Order: sequence, then structure tokens, then C-alpha cells
Amino acid sequence: MTGDAVTGDAVNRDGVTRAGVLPASLNPRVRAPGGSPARGASEVFSGLLQVVFALLSVVVLVASVGGWVLYNHLNGKITRVDLGLTGQRPAAPARGVENYLLVGTDSRAGSGGAYGDAPGQRSDTTILVHLAADGTSTMVSFPRDTLVTIPEYTDTNGHRHGAHRAKFNSAIADGGPSLLVNMVEGLTDIRIDHYVSMDLEGFRAITDAIGGVAVCVLPSTYRDVFYDNNVRKVSTNTNDPMSGFLGGPGTVQVDGRQALAFVRQRHGLPEQDLDRIRRQQQFIGALFRKAMASGVLTSPVKLEALLSSVTSALTLDSHTGIADLRGLATRMRDVATGSIHTVTLPTHAPTRAEGAIGDSGELPGLGAVQLYDPIDLERIVAPLRPPDSGTEVSPSPLPSVSGSGSGASGATPVTPADQITVEVYNGSTVAGLSSRAATALTRHGFRASNEGNASLRSHTSSTVVYGPGQDTAARTLQAAVPGSTLQRDPTATRLELIVGSSFTGVVADAAGGQPTGVGPAATTGGDAAASAHPSTPVPAAAPTCTY
Repeated sequence: MTGDAVTGDAVNRDGVTRAGVLPASLNPRVRAPGGSPARGASEVFSGLLQVVFALLSVVVLVASVGGWVLYNHLNGKITRVDLGLTGQRPAAPARGVENYLLVGTDSRAGSGGAYGDAPGQRSDTTILVHLAADGTSTMVSFPRDTLVTIPEYTDTNGHRHGAHRAKFNSAIADGGPSLLVNMVEGLTDIRIDHYVSMDLEGFRAITDAIGGVAVCVLPSTYRDVFYDNNVRKVSTNTNDPMSGFLGGPGTVQVDGRQALAFVRQRHGLPEQDLDRIRRQQQFIGALFRKAMASGVLTSPVKLEALLSSVTSALTLDSHTGIADLRGLATRMRDVATGSIHTVTLPTHAPTRAEGAIGDSGELPGLGAVQLYDPIDLERIVAPLRPPDSGTEVSPSPLPSVSGSGSGASGATPVTPADQITVEVYNGSTVAGLSSRAATALTRHGFRASNEGNASLRSHTSSTVVYGPGQDTAARTLQAAVPGSTLQRDPTATRLELIVGSSFTGVVADAAGGQPTGVGPAATTGGDAAASAHPSTPVPAAAPTCTY
């Protein structure tokens, strides 16, 4: 089989190795019953704030130059929070540099139960925006389930809590915005200058303030059958019971509630997360066109409603005002053109070797979390720190794949690429991804063969599966595929690469080789290739009609 099916659960291998059969929960080629975990209505899509602040790039600039009366009126509508950060903090940014922490929470406050009744708030979307002095911008996203160390803090009742491990998104629930900022600063060694957040109700209000947005939905025959809390559900791109989106095919006018469902939907889309990203890109363009229309920006009544909705939806730290958002707003206009550099910290589910309970991907006392490699994080954030911060970039332990037989810095032994045979499987719903990965590996000297689709099609990160005696070859292959993880299978007799949706290419050298482009997966911005090269821009073209 030379191509990858886009839909369905077609399998061209049954998950049986020559040495025996692996359980479905362990074998990355086998889809477990029910498929990938269903996401409930509480999830805010990754990148929601990119849409919101793309709109802010228009309205905040209008407000900031619209006169002191309007400025003071709107500035007074913004909710403020005193972060009260004390003690040792990272070095101050260099002159002309600013760092914003943009947070999208799942707070239901003021929604009347429209998005469920989950109490409190969690930071479902957290983005560190680095505005460099040379005019470039970088957006670093942190997956919400990433296992991190929450710093010690004192709660509102005066009880002191020691540092502990927990999910990234729990910090704001435990200790509010102050704890979240403190945690991010400790994680990245980057000082946060400005804190900006918005919840679900704020997004809805902004969309409604401009009178809704017209989106275009393509016809599709794809049906996604899955189980949510043991209940069988069926989603299509025009009817998704999980997000609540209903409409199309064709042009659909969406209000705030349906707009949120439109950009959050994943089930029922042929390419799931990739199609969701394309929806978000389409919505950004539609939002801009509507906001720039003469009927909105030239109408005092409509403009006032839009500005009031935007400012009322924001929560800022006590030292940040509308004037401080000018730089952010100007840069965020580039979201619509794709010229902002975006990267997501690569993560993976814990394995047995990493302490997981059996093959569940859960850690005792912590549940289902995602793990990250500190080296990946360092590669992402090191270029964003001030040059005199005193923080050194940790050298990568990954070997070179140059085929010379000597590792990077000579520290790690490698197997020459031309001596490595690897079977490549598509572990995502991106059409043709295993074929492109195999081609890229072949160009770099590997003996790679395209084996078509894996049974499990929900991989984000790529996985190198290897058996006894293949450790060195596996590490060489891992170094060639940024963001990939190793999984040792004692029954495996061949080296295998399960390609995830974040795959963007193969590098000639783990420390600084340039990736071989392989197509649409690069639009996610969530890969380690971008980690090593944070200046890689996302594609500029935004679709006008999507699934």
C-alpha cells in the first residue's frame, strides 16, 4: 500500500509482530476500543486566543487613538488582577522586548450554563508571546495537560502549599493568575511583562458584537463514530454533538455560540485537528473581514458595542492598560497573514518505563498527563531570553545522523543512516504523511519503506518503536525526527516509525540541520522542528472554505 487513507480506520497491518502479539493499549499500531479520547464541551481549542487577539489588533488600536474620553471609558471596563509577584524572578527583557502571557480559560462565569457547569477555571490555552526588538514575534503554546512542577503558594485561606507535580492548567485553579505566571517564569526562565486572559463568554460576546460571522462548510461523507462516557456517538462536519456545531454544507451565518462550536469542533472532521486548525484560520479571515467592513468600524453605535465587548471580556494585570496593548495588537495583526512564528511544546503520554499504570498512559495520583522533554523546552525558549541572562542552553544528548559513525560532540554513539532499515507508518489522519516521511528519510540516507496506515490514527508526536539490540539505531532515527519519542518493545524485530500529525520533516543534524518540508502538518506550529528553529513561519494562506 503506497498511500494513506484520509478517513475511516483502514489498517494494513494487524499489529502482530513476528515475535508475538502486543496488547492494543501498548501497540501504537492498534486502535483501542472507542478510538482516541473524546473531548468534552469544557475544552477550549488550542489557539482560541489567536482569533481573539487578531480582532483586538483592530479594535484596541482604534480605542487607543480615539481620544481620552473613549480611552478612559474603555480602560475602566477591563477587569484587573494584582499579580503581586515578589522574590527572585528571571532577568528583565532587553530594551525593546516585551513578553505577554495570553490565557484562555474555561471559566463559565456569566454564561448561564451555556458551556456546562464546571466550577472555577483552568487555563485551557496558554501562549507566551515574545515581541522581539527587531520586530519579529514568537508564540509558544503550552499543552494544558503537560505535567509540570507547581511552585509553592499560599491560598486565599492562608494555607501554604508546597511545590508539587500537577497538570499545567491546574496552576490558575490552585493559586490564580499569580501562580500561573510564577510557574511559567520558573519553567522558562523568561520574565512575563503582561498578563492577558479571556474566557468563553468573552469570545461569544465579541462575535455577537460584530453581528456574527459567515463561514463556509464543505460537503463531506466522513462519519466519526466514537464513545463518550460509554455512550456511542456519531459526528459529521455539519452535526457534532460534542462541540454543538450544526450547520452546512455551504455558507453558514454563526453567532457567538455557534462560532465557538465551529472553531472547537474536532470530531466529525476528516483530518480532525488539522481540519480544526483550517477552520480557525478561516474564521480569523472572516472575523477580520467583518470587523473591517464599513458597517462596523464606521458606525459609532456598532463600534462602541464592539469595543465595549472586547474590553469587558479582558482580564489584565494591574500594570497593563490599553496603551500597553498597542505593541501586541500591532503584531497580532500578523496572525491573519501567518507571519508570526508559532511553536507548541512537544509532549507525549507516559509509558510504563516512565511510571505509567500498565498501558493506560496514566501516572499514579496524577491521572492522564502529558510529559515533555526539557531539552525540547530549552531549544524553544533559549533564543527568547536576554543574551546576558546567565542561563546556558543544555546540550542535546541526541546523536548526529550524518552517517559518520560519531555522535554530536562525540558523546553518543550512532549507527550510520545508510545502515538503518525502518518501516514507516502513518499514525495520523494526514493523507500521505507516511509516504512523505519515508521519502524524506530516504533522502537522508535511511533505508525507509512506506507501510501505509497504522491502526491508531490519533498520534500527535511521532514514535520510534524498537526492540532488543536496536537502541543506537533508534536514537539515531529519533534525532532525525524532531519531537519523536522512543518506545522499547521487547518483541519487536524491526525498527518502526509511527508518524504523528506534528511531523514536519527530517533534519540532517539534531543540533541544527534544516528540516525537509513535508506539507500541511507544518500549519499546526506544534513540532520540535519549530522548537529548534523558532523563526519558521506558519503558512500565510488562510482557507475560505473548510470541512
